[in-house]
Amino acid sequence: MADEQDQGRAQRTCVAYRTLAERMTSIHISRFSELPRIELYLDQLLSLVDDELSFMCLPEEGPLVTGSMVNNYVKRHVVPAPVKHRYTRRHVCYVVCVCLFKRVLSIEQVTRLIRHVEEENLDLRHTYDELCAALECALAEQFAVGPDFVAPAVEPVIDLRDTNGEKVDSPLDRTIEAAVVSLAAKIYVEQVLALGEVAAAGQPGAHVDSDSHAAATTPPAVTTIK
Repeated sequence: MADEQDQGRAQRTCVAYRTLAERMTSIHISRFSELPRIELYLDQLLSLVDDELSFMCLPEEGPLVTGSMVNNYVKRHVVPAPVKHRYTRRHVCYVVCVCLFKRVLSIEQVTRLIRHVEEENLDLRHTYDELCAALECALAEQFAVGPDFVAPAVEPVIDLRDTNGEKVDSPLDRTIEAAVVSLAAKIYVEQVLALGEVAAAGQPGAHVDSDSHAAATTPPAVTTIK
């Protein structure tokens, strides 16, 4: 009887891992141009960020970001202050980056990293898109298993450009790449360890939703911005 239970648990874990791997090798984080072109209220910002980063949620973890967290980031000058309590795509990028990197770095280190990006006069849209693409690549590489999953042929690479579109020669690209690889590895370990809870509970699939995130959900229109 015990052997049958062990076999059943092992089978459930295998199925859960495959479901998880399929999800993680097809993650899409919305690029800057795909984010809502409207000003958001705080609750809309929180919902959007939680949706974008749902792939790294853990069972019973709660929301990845709260209103008090955002207010604290603003007070610490990690995230730009909202204008009349409204947030733009620029704010979304900052909050997403903070939520990602604080998984592997202290908030002080995240602050310094963001400061370096600002001091290098990097193009925000380009840098954010590069970060999203690099993380997707790193996650796909971490979760690639078996003949049905093919790991990326290249390591995640960050191409830094300034606001004029000129390539920036800086060690910051390697720093961001290392942080992204570390983050992907941390997510892999957390998610795979969580599969033990799934198997123990007798659930046939991974704890995360089966639908891959394709694009951010656009909240109700408030004020259009450019």
